Amino acid sequence: VKEGDLFFAIRGPKFDGADFAMEAVEKGASCVILAFGKGPSNIPRILVDSPILALGRLANYKIKKMNTKVIGITGSVGKTTTKELIYTLLSARFKVYKSKKSYNNNIGLPLTILNAPQDIDYLVLEYGTNHPGEISYLTYIARPHIAVLTKVARSHLEFFVNTLNVAIEKAGLFEALPPRGIAIVNAETIHLDEIERRIPPLVKKIFYGVEKGDVKPVRYTLEEDKTKFLVDGEELILPIPGKGMLENAMAAIVVAKELGIPLHEMKELLRNFRDESMRMEIINLESGFKIVNDAYNSNPDSLLELFKTFREHKGKRLIFVLGDMLELGDKAPELHREAGEQFVATGHKILFTCGELAKFISEEAAKRGAEVHHFQSKRDLQDALLNFVKQGDIILFKASRAMQFEDIIKNLEEKLK
Repeated sequence: VKEGDLFFAIRGPKFDGADFAMEAVEKGASCVILAFGKGPSNIPRILVDSPILALGRLANYKIKKMNTKVIGITGSVGKTTTKELIYTLLSARFKVYKSKKSYNNNIGLPLTILNAPQDIDYLVLEYGTNHPGEISYLTYIARPHIAVLTKVARSHLEFFVNTLNVAIEKAGLFEALPPRGIAIVNAETIHLDEIERRIPPLVKKIFYGVEKGDVKPVRYTLEEDKTKFLVDGEELILPIPGKGMLENAMAAIVVAKELGIPLHEMKELLRNFRDESMRMEIINLESGFKIVNDAYNSNPDSLLELFKTFREHKGKRLIFVLGDMLELGDKAPELHREAGEQFVATGHKILFTCGELAKFISEEAAKRGAEVHHFQSKRDLQDALLNFVKQGDIILFKASRAMQFEDIIKNLEEKLK
């Protein structure tokens, strides 16, 4: 809390913001938004039915007063990296503001709007969801002018049951587009027909991809540390490996082209792009070790993509460190076993796992001949890993956000440097 801030006393699962109302004022908050019957009465306050809904309404009011265009991004994978790429490409020409980190829910999205400068040309927002109806509410707060759908995958199945329901929810971003808005869709996503059916008739549709789509590379090469690709005669380089990352780049290229930025201007911006948000973040240590930090989140499809990305690394030992994939509902054990099967099928041999669900990955991989090490605690995993690794190894991390694998990575960096 800083001097002059407006403090929304939101109730969460583990805390109630009303309990911190007095402290917020003491730290300089000019006013506290409180639910009726909550918090102290001897402070500057506004009483409302719901502080969280008041936050959304205030953000909606502000954005209507701003002369800015909203670029919205949704999808099961790749949202944040695509947002960062779009921001990078547009910032060279325009005043652009973006959501921080993964601020993509009913708190993060309105906070982004309320903190945005008034005089920006474009506001780049992520629209996240893990329950039906959330995209609809977020588009009420901020209606997009350009909407991007990266890909539908097997995520949040605990609440959506199947991927068709995920696709319908994500397509809600397109349904909010105004006439002459632009819908940018990954042509390789599942349930494409259902998604396309929900795009309004007066909206421009552009399909992008790696293998198919209106906009796609003529050719591409996936290398150990980068991706080379050719688009409309321009040789481009993205300093991150993987087909998934190339898909994200193609989405950003489509947005930039639609806003008048030529490919030759994007060339250096893409070459110098850095994503340090635990998404395919490559850390080269002076001691000869390489760490791939892809541990911001994990679901069955993004994990398979990681296996495929690193299937061709002859002469280097790859060690995968995997944790639980959460919010998969009743199918969680089955989907973790499937991951163990895919681990071996894509040619990988050494696996460290941690977590109640990740043990199913290990069990299935072990049945198929992989060298497997499973641990219940991150500390035990870390100690075993330090004793196991050799100079020149590539160590790859992936898990759901709640596993907090960054703790292991940070300690490993320190001890292996």
